[in-house]
Amino acid sequence: MRTSRRGFTLIELLVVIAIIAILVALLLPAVQQAREAARRSSCKNNLKQIGLALHNYHDTHNVLPYSTSADGAVTSNNSANTANSTGFTLNHRGWLGLLPYLEQPALFDRFDSAFPTGSYVRSGSGTTPSPLVQPAATIASSGNAEVVSTLVSTLLCPSDNGRNRYQGGSAHYAVYPGAAAAGHEGAKTNYDFSVGRYSSSTTAWSAWGLTTRRMFGVYSACKFRDISDGTSNTVMVAETTLDVKNGVGQTWGYSKWVGNGVDLAASAGINDFSVCCSWTTPPNQNHSQTQLKDWGLVGSLHQGGAQAVLADGSVRFLSENIDASTRVNLAYLGDGQVIGEF
Repeated sequence: MRTSRRGFTLIELLVVIAIIAILVALLLPAVQQAREAARRSSCKNNLKQIGLALHNYHDTHNVLPYSTSADGAVTSNNSANTANSTGFTLNHRGWLGLLPYLEQPALFDRFDSAFPTGSYVRSGSGTTPSPLVQPAATIASSGNAEVVSTLVSTLLCPSDNGRNRYQGGSAHYAVYPGAAAAGHEGAKTNYDFSVGRYSSSTTAWSAWGLTTRRMFGVYSACKFRDISDGTSNTVMVAETTLDVKNGVGQTWGYSKWVGNGVDLAASAGINDFSVCCSWTTPPNQNHSQTQLKDWGLVGSLHQGGAQAVLADGSVRFLSENIDASTRVNLAYLGDGQVIGEF
């Protein structure tokens, strides 16, 4: 007697493959959503740590850190920027002073506050008085170039896999001319202080009117008692993307031409990923959904909006569809406007 062994027919095999493909298609988005939920939770935890660090800094110094000091990008009101009171443009960022409160005391100890962390100084008309510049070599020899090239995990959102260091050669954005060749690539951050956005001309924080002042700025010296709108109605720090289409994203250790804080009151709003830019060749062809359109904007790669730390230390998710007036009111610390639910 012969026993016959029956295998799968071609049609049956194709049906099984199709069923498996359908199951994978159904499960994959769920897996991706679960992973993004975990990344978003980690990002939120980073912001909570930043909020706590700012409160601890204030408890110690009775003032919050500035966003920038002796900022070489500022060409008007430069005397208020006090670059010349130090003798040199330093391009320091306030994150440097916050390092011990972000579990980075060793990195802070390597920072030499007597020397600059970035070399950029905007030249041309309007630069009055002209800030003095230390040789770029002093940034490297002091060790500060190595400090500001160090990635700080608390300042990076795991949802954003963009370039976490500035790898270009432009003197406008590099730590110093030729820094990349020496292995010094400025480290970026996904979170930055709430400021009034600027590229060259700006007003020192102390000269801003109370109704339009943000919590941070050039040589800012904000205290929690200054927040007349209430700490639960004012943003301290907000998210941004590592890469932007116009300019360069935020660097935590040194100020540069642009990207020295984020502006929640900017007309672009939250999560502006629209095309850029009219002056590029070819014009308006950058359609990336991982890069905000412009420098100094608020946004993230989380779907639907971005997270922010309020002055009370709480973390809130700000919808990209938030009412424009509410968004602007959240940026100002003393505009006297009542904010409802957001």
